[in-house]
Amino acid sequence: MIELRELSCGYGKKPILSGVNLIINKGELTCVLGKNGSGKTTLFKTILGLLPSMGGNILYDGKILTSYSGKGVARLISYVPQAHGTPFPFTVLDVVLMGQYIHTSGMFGKPQRQNIEKAIKCMEVLGIESLMYKNISKISGGEKQMVFIARAIAQEPSFIIMDEPTANLDMGNSIKVMKVAQLLKQKGYGVIMNTHMPDQALQFADKVIMLKNGKISNIGDPQQVLKSNTLTDLYNTPIEIIEGFTSNGKSRKLLVTL
Repeated sequence: MIELRELSCGYGKKPILSGVNLIINKGELTCVLGKNGSGKTTLFKTILGLLPSMGGNILYDGKILTSYSGKGVARLISYVPQAHGTPFPFTVLDVVLMGQYIHTSGMFGKPQRQNIEKAIKCMEVLGIESLMYKNISKISGGEKQMVFIARAIAQEPSFIIMDEPTANLDMGNSIKVMKVAQLLKQKGYGVIMNTHMPDQALQFADKVIMLKNGKISNIGDPQQVLKSNTLTDLYNTPIEIIEGFTSNGKSRKLLVTL
């Protein structure tokens, strides 16, 4: 369990978020929602230890996170960035192996056979083992995102943070990524992600966190928290949630703007 107690975070002396109290559980998918500049990425960077907190505490199973070494934090939490350009001609296997670096020994962390086998197994979990020897810069955005997720799994963490994992992806690849996030949750990882698509939280998340004006404005079960009035207030634009039915008769809630 990761617990945030009265956490304040920001840059320099300027706080972006304050008074954040939150519990992130293993086996749970948590979605963070908020407008641009609301502090989603700042919160993630602070949890990862990339930004020092400005107040409060971050605890992992009751132990303050700052008491862990860099490698210790990496064994707890891994990070999946948005799909981005890769200027170096690494193969997909090279990139996934980077996640195993903290499990190697020696000064330069040269991967051994067991590290390579674990990296391959991570690719197999996501069904991308056929990309193993391809240049990372030559594959599609959706494939690249799967590679970054495989690298995060290769760290063998308990928690995985995803920073807008479906940004710039088409609908098909976005759905694939969200289904992988669900798969990771089912395998026992604690997954926390931010998104500009509240319908993803409504469909896939176990918990939703809404950030506004430097605070958590709402937190809880998406079916209870994501309402027309709360979303309209969060995004400052009229939004309604309506109920529809799929072709097989299943009920689905849909978000529409007015």
